[in-house]
Amino acid sequence: MKTIMFYNSKGGSGKSTLAVNLAAYFAQEKVHTTIVDLDPQASSMDWLNLRPISKPKIHGTTKFNKLQKRNKDSVVIYDLPASLYGNRLENYIKKANMIIVPVMPSPIDMRAAKDFIQSLRTMGPIIRKRVKIGLVANRCRANTNIFLELDEYLVKERGIKYITAFRDNSNYIKSARSGLGIFEMGESMTAQDREEWKPLIRWIKSN
Repeated sequence: MKTIMFYNSKGGSGKSTLAVNLAAYFAQEKVHTTIVDLDPQASSMDWLNLRPISKPKIHGTTKFNKLQKRNKDSVVIYDLPASLYGNRLENYIKKANMIIVPVMPSPIDMRAAKDFIQSLRTMGPIIRKRVKIGLVANRCRANTNIFLELDEYLVKERGIKYITAFRDNSNYIKSARSGLGIFEMGESMTAQDREEWKPLIRWIKSN
């Protein structure tokens, strides 16, 4: 079983958007997929409630310890609340195989991410390399100075994989309103988005 957590200590990083789109990808690949939405805003559960019944089923819960035992090929995706620190955060991380940290292209987000990543490095599961950390740039506009600054920062983050960058575009708004994932929407409309997802999917499958 793969257990994937999306987390950033700062709110508004787009973790819920990425979590539901990853869930939709695995569901349409016929993988037993569960979203655990622990964020008080419950954005992932709201998206799940909009999901058409004709689409592959994604299971959802808001309870951290209510998962039944899954088979080895299943995927569990956690959408964690912001502002978790210390022992409370480490208790969540102990359940993970992977943590994906989305970072927005702004000075405030980059400073917050730097502090958060440093705190992650001190936690037992990370030190023992049992949990992998991946970084993604989110809601980016290519060739802007602030994106280039973010890109340079993430590349230089020692010992942590910078996986991909997701552009800022209206397809994710359509996804949020429809309960669909990028890979379930029109191929021509989402072609660039699908390419941006490929490095993250490869990284997850390789871990």
